[in-house]
Amino acid sequence: MENLHEAVGKLFDVVFWVNVNPDGNVREVQEILVRQLNLKADEQNNDQRAEMISEELKNKRYVLFFDGVSSEINLEEVGICEEHEARKVVFACRDRNICWQTDVDINIRRLSDEDAGKLFWKIVGVHLKENRNIKPIARLIINECGGMPNMVKIIGASLKNVNDPAIWRSFLSQLRSPSGEQRQELEDFYRVFKLECDKLGDEKKLCLLYWAVFRAGYEVPRDYIIECWRAEQFLVGLQTLGEARDRGHAILDELVKKALLEKGSKWAHYKMYQHFQRAALRIANCRENRVRILVKEREKIREEEWESADRISLISSCQLIFPESPKCCRILALFVQECSLAEFPSSFFSYMNGLQLLDLHDTNIKSLPSSISSLVNLNVLFLNRCSQLTHLPVEIGGLQRLEILDLCHSGFHSLPAQIGQLTNLKCLRVSFIENFENHNHVDSGPKEMIATNIIARLQSLEELSIYVNPASRRWIQNAESIAEEIATLEELRTLSFYFPSVDCLQTFVNKSKSWNGNDTLWRGNSFRSFSIDVGYQRRSSPPVKLIDSKCKCTAEKHLRFSAGEGFPDAVAKILEEACALELIGNNVVNISCLSTADKLGGLEACVIEECGEMTSIIDGDLAGGPAFQQLNELHLLSLPKLVHIWNGPIDSKSLTMLTTLTLKGCHCLKALVSEAMALRLNQLQFLQVEDCRVIEEIFETGIIVESGAFPKLKNLQLINLPRLSNICSEVTPLDWPSLETIMIRACEELRNFPSTFSNAARLRKIKCTERWWNNLAWANDNVRNHLEGVKEFLS
Repeated sequence: MENLHEAVGKLFDVVFWVNVNPDGNVREVQEILVRQLNLKADEQNNDQRAEMISEELKNKRYVLFFDGVSSEINLEEVGICEEHEARKVVFACRDRNICWQTDVDINIRRLSDEDAGKLFWKIVGVHLKENRNIKPIARLIINECGGMPNMVKIIGASLKNVNDPAIWRSFLSQLRSPSGEQRQELEDFYRVFKLECDKLGDEKKLCLLYWAVFRAGYEVPRDYIIECWRAEQFLVGLQTLGEARDRGHAILDELVKKALLEKGSKWAHYKMYQHFQRAALRIANCRENRVRILVKEREKIREEEWESADRISLISSCQLIFPESPKCCRILALFVQECSLAEFPSSFFSYMNGLQLLDLHDTNIKSLPSSISSLVNLNVLFLNRCSQLTHLPVEIGGLQRLEILDLCHSGFHSLPAQIGQLTNLKCLRVSFIENFENHNHVDSGPKEMIATNIIARLQSLEELSIYVNPASRRWIQNAESIAEEIATLEELRTLSFYFPSVDCLQTFVNKSKSWNGNDTLWRGNSFRSFSIDVGYQRRSSPPVKLIDSKCKCTAEKHLRFSAGEGFPDAVAKILEEACALELIGNNVVNISCLSTADKLGGLEACVIEECGEMTSIIDGDLAGGPAFQQLNELHLLSLPKLVHIWNGPIDSKSLTMLTTLTLKGCHCLKALVSEAMALRLNQLQFLQVEDCRVIEEIFETGIIVESGAFPKLKNLQLINLPRLSNICSEVTPLDWPSLETIMIRACEELRNFPSTFSNAARLRKIKCTERWWNNLAWANDNVRNHLEGVKEFLS
């Protein structure tokens, strides 16, 4: 279902994913739909919400995924109606009998004994398979896995390359030993999880069991979970946030490799298999010498539970009635997020002087009580996505242990002055509300977004992220003075900032103590990561999303340069360090000058958009060396004079790592790939060409392309190309060994399509219109029969 969810995004207007709670609560399902549809429904009852949802969706194509269904959900009560003709509903459940009538049933079975064995030996090492002392024990261990892939992966990883039969026997004995707990469903999972958990060191074990504070199936952002670990002092001996993040990355990577965690559907998100998550909560609450975790989703918290719990999780909780002043001196972390909470009792925090982490993100909180001054040990405070929160109490300035403060996407028009008192702050993230309609509109709110000498007082800052609308006049007037204060921060290692002009950027580059530091750990300067925007130009199309679950680009260093002429020195210096570049509205003819100065070699992703004079991206005769040696993604959008992607000779190191290439709105391009380019694109997996009016062929006429070209290409999309008549020469048909999916739309002249792709053995789907399909020229019936079975007509 996750694979399907990932594949259908472009076919629907809206895609919903709902992790269903055991009781199938209609209100909770509505909450997810309302939030994604941006509906204002806080005061509405379930019936009113259902009407709003139904009305919003009636003319949309949408698909709704339900995961973990354990009881029937009344779709009509949610707002999903039979009258919605362009809807699809997909659900996963353990018991077929509890679900409603479906069009298609897919029964997902456990692995067969044979397949479980193949997977096991692939992980353990096939060289051990015929060891006569290990083989009989392995057979028993595989049987213990019960055909469940997760258990096979976990156990296999634990025994990888282990050739001592005694260790195998001991492992089997531990696996079969009683847990000491009352037997529950999937007790085998609990035993395996506990066995693997006990093998971890204290640090990793604490990090793993921390997943117990989240509900089953909850996807957790990478940076967020690392900040939680740091707040609770799991990552010991690390002085800086950068060191903590690197250590956290390594721990997450190891836990994924051990199959104790898995990567989520979003980029840089992680989740725990739901039965393991329940096991983590059980283990955490059974340990006598550690803290107790209380997770509530629907039940009210009794007063004695407030007093005894060390961590309380109320994520998406429906019933939030707080006591006036709970006696919870032991509490270390409180999660109250993604709910309708509007206020706390005035003395609520009075006895929470040990609290280290407070997460209130995505709530309707309007203010914080003065008792927040009691949180003298608070390390992390999340107030992001609190749209009703417009100010902070003066007492916030007394939280001298606070290291991380997130105010993004909340209701602030300016940075509260008391933030300047938080001299131990290491990470500040903030965004500002702006009311404007155009450039000439006078912005409402305080004159200055950030008053003088607030940022300059925060000399411990290592990470600073300020998000603004680039059309804000207040920001344009305030940005240079803020940039000068940021330049005084010696410890700064991460920066997200919008510089309205090149001059503003130049001031920062010249004066910044951190940018010009001599930290030998980082190449060139002391910055660990950055997201720097320079200049502003309204785009005619939505920005390209560089980071997704399939992209290898880390984009820890991202430069967006809009408008302008050429590449001023300050921009060139930033580009030397960048992993991702977005070049928008520039007047350059090509960017070969950057290749000559070796400023493109480290790029992993590049977007070039609305550069009206650009005729080629790189001119090989001017480049004087390789370019784009590390590039994974290249997106070329609205380049009306582009004739070549790469003109002239190409260095053997250039483009060899490119996996994604998209072109859209390039109306002078007649052929996409030259012979020299074809020899370099051995890693290309995704190719999209759209709305290019004069393109006639993918490969230039006359070039000889080896049959093994494009060995990794999986997905090809050709859309609205009215003159496209040829993919490649018919002299040497390509094998297309990896091609799985093709989309053809509005390419009426491309009639020799069947013979071009007759050798594509792994082709699984051809998306096209019925009219186009009926006009194709078929070489023979064998080709037609082969391709008929994989066609899918577009509406």
